[in-house]
Amino acid sequence: MRWRSVLSEAVRNVASGTTRAAVFALALAVIGGGLAVADARSIVALERRAVEFVESGASVRTLNAEGMTDGRSCDRLGEVAGVRGAGALVPADPVVLEAMFANPIPAYEVTPGLADVLRVRAVSAEGVWLPADLARTLGVRAGETLATTAGPLTVAGTYPYPQDGRDGRLRHAVLVPRPAAGTFDECWAEVWPLSESADALVYAAAAVRPGTTSNMTLGRLNNRFGASFDGVGEFTGRATRYGLPACALAGLVLGFVAVRLRRLEYAGALHVGVSRRALLGSTVVETAAWSLAALALSAGALALTVTVGNPADRLEVYLIDIRGPLAAVCAAQVGAVAALLLVREKHLFGYFKNR
Repeated sequence: MRWRSVLSEAVRNVASGTTRAAVFALALAVIGGGLAVADARSIVALERRAVEFVESGASVRTLNAEGMTDGRSCDRLGEVAGVRGAGALVPADPVVLEAMFANPIPAYEVTPGLADVLRVRAVSAEGVWLPADLARTLGVRAGETLATTAGPLTVAGTYPYPQDGRDGRLRHAVLVPRPAAGTFDECWAEVWPLSESADALVYAAAAVRPGTTSNMTLGRLNNRFGASFDGVGEFTGRATRYGLPACALAGLVLGFVAVRLRRLEYAGALHVGVSRRALLGSTVVETAAWSLAALALSAGALALTVTVGNPADRLEVYLIDIRGPLAAVCAAQVGAVAALLLVREKHLFGYFKNR
């Protein structure tokens, strides 16, 4: 048979329902797509937890070394791989507003690097930083001034600081940026991803004096989520990680069954002189028709899945899980070809009898 004839025969088989293409396409889409979607949702849930962990300040390590924290060393931690930002702070004289003389606001002197840790949104380099909630309470915005007993105080920027379990001192405080030179009481460093080596680096911010190391403590800005977050471990150990081999197995089985159910037809074709090569060509085309249809359905469902509620890179998750449906397509071809190779003309009457 010519290849054009082989192709037209395969198309007729698919169109007439001989190949049961719709049934096998739906079965492979449900299994392969379902496994891919399940794994994608597992990864998205893990990414959402990671984002929540970071946004809550749980990834911020706090070194308490009163009078021993070197401001420059602390700020420079932000240049180290694995440290997103770092800054030092020390208590300062409270700020007394003219309109709230009896309620002074706690104040802290901080290094410029703390802006990266707190996500400060500044409109100018000169002035103080206020937590967003306090700024709203005082009715002031970045760029405006506050009347204090010491004179006008410019608000250079604000930072989000929700009441979500993190250290509450900076939720109602005025932060006064100053040069990093000198000593401070604390160093805050956002470490992500978490690692013991990065934690050890935070100690480098302390100007250690003989016999004073016991006064240093390393804590976490927010302890609500526990002491650690092993994202890599949870990713590699997720229950749905076997979706790829499971998809391949499903494709292999369905491809084999799709041809095995038609073994009488194939044996009869061999009996009347159709070459095995021609049968192989039509089988590949027919299997590709329903397996690629299943891939299209799975890809569409997966694209929607990685979009909903995903705070991280959607394409990255998609590329991880589309491998399962792709493997199912390839495995379906292997299963179909293997089943065809097991068909023998001499078994024609046996197939007929078993039918």
